[in-house]
Amino acid sequence: MGEKLTREKLELLYRAQRQILSSCGKDTNAMLEVLRTTAFELSGKPGFAVIVYDPASRSSRIRFNGEFAVASLQPHCQSLTSSRLGNLPISNEIVTMTDGEQRHFIPLGGSSTPFGLLILPAAVGDETEGLEEFREIATDAISRFMEVELVQLRMAELTSLLEVGKAISSTLDLNELLRKTMRMATQVMRCETSTVYLVDKQTNELYFHIIQGDASVGAKLQEIRLPMGTGLAGWCAKESKPVIVPDTSRDPRFFKGADKKSGFVTRSMICVPMRLKDEVIGVLQVLNRTGDIHFNDHDVDILEAVGNQAVSAIDNARLYENIQKVYLATIEVLATAIDEKDPYTQGHSRRVTLYSVAIAEEMNFGRKQIENIRYAGLLHDVGKIGINDNIIHKPGRLTDEEYAIIKKHPEIGARILKPVEFLADKIPGVLHHHEYFDGRGYPSHLVGEGIPLMGRIICVADAFDAMTTNRPYRKGLSVNVAVAELKKFAGKQFDPICVEAFLSAFEKKLFQYFEKLPDSEDLILRADEQAVKMNDPHSGSGIQGVPLESQPYPPMLAFEGNSKPESQPYPPIVPTANMVNPAEKKLPPIGKNDGTPPSSGPSEK
Repeated sequence: MGEKLTREKLELLYRAQRQILSSCGKDTNAMLEVLRTTAFELSGKPGFAVIVYDPASRSSRIRFNGEFAVASLQPHCQSLTSSRLGNLPISNEIVTMTDGEQRHFIPLGGSSTPFGLLILPAAVGDETEGLEEFREIATDAISRFMEVELVQLRMAELTSLLEVGKAISSTLDLNELLRKTMRMATQVMRCETSTVYLVDKQTNELYFHIIQGDASVGAKLQEIRLPMGTGLAGWCAKESKPVIVPDTSRDPRFFKGADKKSGFVTRSMICVPMRLKDEVIGVLQVLNRTGDIHFNDHDVDILEAVGNQAVSAIDNARLYENIQKVYLATIEVLATAIDEKDPYTQGHSRRVTLYSVAIAEEMNFGRKQIENIRYAGLLHDVGKIGINDNIIHKPGRLTDEEYAIIKKHPEIGARILKPVEFLADKIPGVLHHHEYFDGRGYPSHLVGEGIPLMGRIICVADAFDAMTTNRPYRKGLSVNVAVAELKKFAGKQFDPICVEAFLSAFEKKLFQYFEKLPDSEDLILRADEQAVKMNDPHSGSGIQGVPLESQPYPPMLAFEGNSKPESQPYPPIVPTANMVNPAEKKLPPIGKNDGTPPSSGPSEK
């Protein structure tokens, strides 16, 4: 090289080599900038581009471009791709563009199997001094840096696969598991988004289970179900084969309905079947490759590896969900049995659970927290099992001793649940659902945020259901009256935040369980939602013709001492001749702490 070049050109090329070796490190773009600058100094003309061929996708792409119009480089990409696919040799030449511009067309690597091209500006008959030597430097540098990039890419893929494995072992929640898997698949595949279809065995259809990105879009897509064989995902599931689609607009199998539903534009995709014991249980799909490298066979291998790990996790998560369903069904049976002990509270646990879950959702609880609330709501009165039926079914007023026994049901419930490890984190809701925000509840007299949030939520739900359901001593209150009581006692008996969340949830969805009163905008609980057996709940009389009387709810906390509770819901007080009608007795205001039992809403006017 030294015999052919002037000293100036030699120094220029040696300087480029030193910069590539010492100053660029592993930054490919910095190395290419050095080559661009060197090319300009060799020829005196601006313009430098590098085009590389990707054997995996069997296509060529622009790796670097300086000063050329991108569109003008596409014919060079096509020429390199055609030569490689046809096993045709490529040699140095000067090509003339349609606008008359001339360019050096220089292969990188061997002429028979070049891995890329250098594009430089040229003039007619131009033989730039040092061009061959520059090609050798560029070939060596670019090939070495591309090898480093490939190793880094493979390391990133392996890291992502390891992360998928960690995610699989970290959760048994199916939705959370798949979200993590999709997030990692999107990252490792360098694409815009990803989805999972699962197979519905009963209908032989595919349905969207997890969609990355906008939740509102996901909700729309989850309405779509694909018959087996329909769309690219359906074809993938039916044939149990992966499919690469570089351009969805040219594939007649592409199902356009999902894009129309979501507003998303799908340009390219890979679908791989998710198999469990030779049975396809779903399809993993990645959409719209980012960057210049198209989806290729290697990407299919990586995505299949992600899918294979996800399959085992899905199987475990489904087994766990089935166990959870069995637990929940058992607990629902238990809750029903508890409610059956008192014919006037049938359905109470179910409704308290419904309201409690709605509050938790409104407060943006996580999935696990909501499930804990669901179980605690169903079990909040489990302690009644330990209360003698003679007390629960007593037709008259409870004695102080009997009421003291009734107040033990949260602690009895906590003791019942304590040996069951699965229910341990639900106990706070059972133990503390009768605590008052101002500290006058039971059993622990906790105050404010010292009361477990689960207990504060169930307290609101429990009170609202008691107020709006029929009892033998009164008809259920209307929604407006019950809501007014919740607001009135917020900050005293109830956590104001929980009350606010309940009211918001009621406006959004809980209202559907209520119906309008005749000639009124007010609401009452639907008859079929009360699940109570009364002789005639609308006749104005309760058991054995005793007139319905008003009574505050929930039970007041009788402070330690001789003070007597003014009301208890277990069993309903049936007025007698010697009893004072609560409607005629003015209740003590909340806030006094002089030993007087606190008033509990709602009070009757």
